[in-house]
Amino acid sequence: MIGKDTVLNGTYRILEEIGSGGGGIVYKAYHERLKTTVVLKRIKENVKGILESRTEVDILKNIKHTYLPRVYDFLELEGEIFTVMDYIPGKSMAQMLAEQGAFPQKQVLGWAEQLAEALAYLHGQSPPVIHSDIKPANIMLTPEGNICLIDFNVSLAFDRNMRTSTGVSGGYSPPEQYRTVTSYRSFTVFGKRRESAARTADMMGAAETELMTGVGETGFMSDETEMMSPEATPTVSMVESLIGSGVDERSDIYSLGATLYHLLTGNKPPADFERGTSVEECGVAVSEGFAHILNKMMELDPDRRYQNGAEALYALRHIYELDSEYKAYYKKRRNRRVSLAILYTVSVALAVGGALTVQKEKNTAYNRQLVTAVSYMEAGEFQLSQERIEEARSLLPRRIDAYCRELQLYYAREDFDICVTYGRDLINNPEYRVRDASDEYLLGDIFYIVGNAYLEKDDFANAVNCFKEAVELNQNNSLYYRDYAIAEAKMGDDAEAKEILDDAILLGLREDSIYMVRAEIAFARRDYEEAETCFQKAVATAGSDSLRRRAVLLCAKMYKNWGNAYIDREISLLEQEENQQGTSSLVVSERLGDAYARKAKCLGGSQEYYRRALNQFEQVYAGGMVTYQVEENIAVLQEQLNEIEAAERTLQDMLKRYPKEYRVYKRLAFLEADRQQRRANQQRSYEQMRSYYGKAVQLYEQQDAEDGEMQMLGNMLRELEAGGWF
Repeated sequence: MIGKDTVLNGTYRILEEIGSGGGGIVYKAYHERLKTTVVLKRIKENVKGILESRTEVDILKNIKHTYLPRVYDFLELEGEIFTVMDYIPGKSMAQMLAEQGAFPQKQVLGWAEQLAEALAYLHGQSPPVIHSDIKPANIMLTPEGNICLIDFNVSLAFDRNMRTSTGVSGGYSPPEQYRTVTSYRSFTVFGKRRESAARTADMMGAAETELMTGVGETGFMSDETEMMSPEATPTVSMVESLIGSGVDERSDIYSLGATLYHLLTGNKPPADFERGTSVEECGVAVSEGFAHILNKMMELDPDRRYQNGAEALYALRHIYELDSEYKAYYKKRRNRRVSLAILYTVSVALAVGGALTVQKEKNTAYNRQLVTAVSYMEAGEFQLSQERIEEARSLLPRRIDAYCRELQLYYAREDFDICVTYGRDLINNPEYRVRDASDEYLLGDIFYIVGNAYLEKDDFANAVNCFKEAVELNQNNSLYYRDYAIAEAKMGDDAEAKEILDDAILLGLREDSIYMVRAEIAFARRDYEEAETCFQKAVATAGSDSLRRRAVLLCAKMYKNWGNAYIDREISLLEQEENQQGTSSLVVSERLGDAYARKAKCLGGSQEYYRRALNQFEQVYAGGMVTYQVEENIAVLQEQLNEIEAAERTLQDMLKRYPKEYRVYKRLAFLEADRQQRRANQQRSYEQMRSYYGKAVQLYEQQDAEDGEMQMLGNMLRELEAGGWF
């Protein structure tokens, strides 16, 4: 046992022991260098000797996802291997079930999508990381309301042979995770009863056992003891064929389904697979779509489940497709083609068989790339996200999904001009095919994203048109109606906005989104006090990080529009959001940097706030948001802080990326003017400034733009010429 305040590896100071079990003692510790709390936990001895030679170490240490703890390090202490991970505060779902019982579908469905996203990320690693022990005790709900899937089986990432030796959690583990039929039966009601009878037999003797069971030379058995007879055992042939086959991604899917079943019903699934766990029979109101997904997750045959986290996530995000209304719609479309389809299918059935297998593999790889792309996108790793999207598109270039994700990426990067241009091109000159209703919904997403980009550009008329198209393609998406209502409110038509909001509420729009729309309607009416109140309620009731962040950004934008009198409120709101544990956002950091810069101007050029602003933009740049605006802001702030040489280096680097961008030369001209102004008169030379301005003019004349700063530069140079400086 390791004592309190012991410092391990010169880095980890032990705070306390927080658990122990078959795997060893678990410690809470403090990471002295990173100034954060971590957990040290012993992992299986089987991985000794391979920690330094296997590339999987780097894979695990690079795991970075909102709903997973971060793996910091692996240590060998007194002959044991320990993993160092994030310490996750909060309550486990097991604790919450004990305190509250079952949870409503709406809440469980939100958690389900988060957990599936975490699994999609783990399964998308190469090789896939298998959790192998998903259950309520291993799911944390943090004080901020975030899900975190803890305690994934590090050992399984190192050695695939260990996938037949992992432990089981009765009720949550699938058949293939049990090592033997005997070990499985030890978890079942039948097995436990038989073990009890065996123990009694040892104590009472065989003769007394015959009397207890009612079995004698005649073979007689009483009805009351029939369940204890081997001949009465429910058929286990299928289960027996699966037991011992080892865990893979599909095993995690079963455990996820069993966990969600427990959260939804308040009852732990039975360990006895023959007893069944049909969601429809659980006595809880469950939608058709969710029931279908849970039943498919908990299929005993792994081939009948979703094959990995990406497939499960896709199903949860398209849950509406599994309800009766959608099925009726799709059936109607399908029946129009059924006669020709039958003839065609008969003629090519043999040829298609092999092709379908290849296509399935491509689809799985395609979905995995896109799920990983979204994870990178949410983490601000935009270049990595772009690479995954391009890899997906190379696999299936006619699928719409990757195009939709790329558009989403431009929006996440705040490249709203590119988002609009690319989005309109996707709409007007598609390279993809819209094959079915599911693809029509994705086309609706494209209109929706473009509509939001127009909103960011304050082009409300075009935003309204895009949202109308989105709603036409998917009339069941409450978020389309939400932003449609916001656009109408910004157009000044609050009556239309209210009517659209009512439609969204009928479709189940969440309380947080309702407050967001009401805030925009109040703002359009110039009822600023009501608008502020509604935005604050949207932030307070937000059911997800992304929605809370959007409410924060909209409220911050409102403060900005109100002017400098509200800049302190804007800064406070953005600082609070940036400090949310585990939910950092480059967009929030960028907006905060902009607010700091404006605060500096309000204070007459405060060096403190300029420095804060520069730190923010450098953080955004380092995080992967490498855009023209971010780099220009860095250069301008460096100049404001009298870091002239640093500002010039930044601008010269920008020239390499944007050689035809007149604004870089314009900024260099201003910088050179500033440099010369700091020199004594006899040491000044404005030739370089004039050279930069000349290059800026050549490029500027090719642009359809009006730039007041270019006119200012021209006037400065004419004054310099008049003063005899050339």
